[in-house]
Amino acid sequence: MIPTRVLSLAGSCNFRDCGGYTTLQGARVRWGRLYRSGVLQGLSTAATASVEALGLRAVCDLRRNAERARYPNPAFSAHVRRFEWDTGQEASPLRDQDLAGEAAATRARERMLRMYERMPFELRPRFAGVFEALAHAGDGATIVHCMAGKDRTGVAIALVLSALDVPRNAILADYALTNEAVNLRVQITQRKAAGAGLAASAEPLLSLSEAALDAVLAAHPEYLLASLEAIEARHGSVHAYLRAELAVPESTLARLRETMLE
Repeated sequence: MIPTRVLSLAGSCNFRDCGGYTTLQGARVRWGRLYRSGVLQGLSTAATASVEALGLRAVCDLRRNAERARYPNPAFSAHVRRFEWDTGQEASPLRDQDLAGEAAATRARERMLRMYERMPFELRPRFAGVFEALAHAGDGATIVHCMAGKDRTGVAIALVLSALDVPRNAILADYALTNEAVNLRVQITQRKAAGAGLAASAEPLLSLSEAALDAVLAAHPEYLLASLEAIEARHGSVHAYLRAELAVPESTLARLRETMLE
């Protein structure tokens, strides 16, 4: 029986299993080791118990302090380690920007591309921490999440899958699955979420034109590709970036391959 990639949990947002992908060497990413998600605050009590039953050992929260304070995570058991950072306010494609008028969608898309180009370098401590979390979890499960489970989480998961030598087309497809797994427009409207992590409040998003909002909320593969190409332009490869920019030890990467591949 093939495990379910998109998990239907009461109150969840974009909760997915990142297992099952075949690497360039013919190995397969184990199911039940790496999960990606949006905000976890809405999980019901039963859903929280179901998440812990997955063998959860680490929760890697890529959000800012203000986001965590407004939408706190469930109180997982003491054996689940929380990885959190306060690295200031990352750049947003929305703040102090004019996204009105006929060209709003084009400008929004361009600013999303620029944001993705910066993220691998602006969010270094958080992305390095993802590998620390996975090393801590060992044979257990790790959740990597932000508000929408698309942008910050998308880059983080792409880095992990790249480290495991999952082909790029599969990585981009995993990223684009957000478009089917969750309706972010509904999530933001219902929760009045903090701009899906893109703005200080939901209002800048909700005031955009339909086309501009679609450009911001959609998981366009070209966005993630902008991150990966920016990494390669500076370091030559994702593997070199992991060593030089994130200072991930080779022993950690070897352990990652051992625990996450079959």
